[in-house]
Amino acid sequence: MRDLSGHRKSLGWLYMFVHLLVLLGAGGLAYATWLVALVVAHGHSTPPVTVAENPAVLGMSVFVLVLLAMAIAGLSLGVALIRGRPVSKGLATLLAILALPNFPLGTVLGIYSFWYFGQEGWDADLQEA
Repeated sequence: MRDLSGHRKSLGWLYMFVHLLVLLGAGGLAYATWLVALVVAHGHSTPPVTVAENPAVLGMSVFVLVLLAMAIAGLSLGVALIRGRPVSKGLATLLAILALPNFPLGTVLGIYSFWYFGQEGWDADLQEA
């Protein structure tokens, strides 16, 4: 059986880097959502539209929350991989699938995750402990 501890740490750092970028993007989109909400709240439209009734603001808010949840899940998975703690193969697979369209870093993360979690002894060091 191969020693995959080096790959485990590399994959963990890659998860950390990619999902820190996702967190940064979620913050930027949250700021843009706030600006759109300000424009909607102070716009001159008849009949008056509240911020909660505007589908653009609601859609952007939901997307920010999904990105935030994905970033937190990816960061926690990366920390667990780096520290050698048990990880969920299902969560890693879901995050890898969601990362695949994000060329080039997400594609690398997705393919590397599929390769790593497809190896026979990816959790061997955890079973010995």
